[in-house]
Amino acid sequence: MMIKTDIDDTWGQASPLHDPLCLANFKPRPSDILITTAPKAGTTWMQQILHQLHRPGHSHFNSIDEVVPWLERPRTNSSTEQRLAYYETLTDPRIFKTHCTYPQTPGSNIVRLILSSRDPRDCCVSFYHHIMNMTDEARAQVNITAPSSFDEYFDRWMKFGSWFRNIASWWPHKNDSNVLWLRYEDMKRDLPDSLNCILNFLEWQRTPQEIETILHYSSFEWMKAHSDKFSNQLNHQKPSFKPNGFIRKGKVGDYKTLLKSEHEAAIFDKAAAILPADCLVFFGLKK
Repeated sequence: MMIKTDIDDTWGQASPLHDPLCLANFKPRPSDILITTAPKAGTTWMQQILHQLHRPGHSHFNSIDEVVPWLERPRTNSSTEQRLAYYETLTDPRIFKTHCTYPQTPGSNIVRLILSSRDPRDCCVSFYHHIMNMTDEARAQVNITAPSSFDEYFDRWMKFGSWFRNIASWWPHKNDSNVLWLRYEDMKRDLPDSLNCILNFLEWQRTPQEIETILHYSSFEWMKAHSDKFSNQLNHQKPSFKPNGFIRKGKVGDYKTLLKSEHEAAIFDKAAAILPADCLVFFGLKK
């Protein structure tokens, strides 16, 4: 298929994890479901939850990327044109994951969007372990170097600012009719209630027996025991993470193991400078 290559900067800059040409040429459908999150905010968990809600008990996939593709990620084994052509062959409802901001999300006004957000302090610490647990080859593939210290990593994370940029772009749309905003912390506390919220939003129905199956296959224990199905979304041929390095803890408040008071203060200050007051309250970031 022919694609448009003359695109504006709205779609972002090309990188090993971001293909703006794919986003600009993607043809969204009203039946599409996009999982959108900042990194380490429960993205993979939500991929599995949505897949299980769609096909309860289905686990015969090598990588979650096969059944819930990462929309904007380039692939080494296919071109942008080939990937877009493949997306066109998928049957409805198509389910994708993305880390895009609102303006970069194709069809953001017509597709159904499920956001999973998480305390930035936990996202920060979780992403640190994510980087440190990657194999050297996987880090090289996405042009990431291992930091020499947590402080070096923290400065890099704050400067890149993906959490702040992501939340700032989505917050004005939190009440849009095609948006469901869930908090990671609420999902950890009461997953059955979160499943009901998603089912009501999508206008899907599942039997009590199916719900039990979905809860089992979406549990931390099951995903940890089958982490190879979730850890390898970069290269299906070789492991991208060290053993047990991807599905790690999934805990709320684990940031306390690494963040110092000055780290927290920096996060609070940057959030206060970028996000509105009601958003700060939502995330518990008011001093």
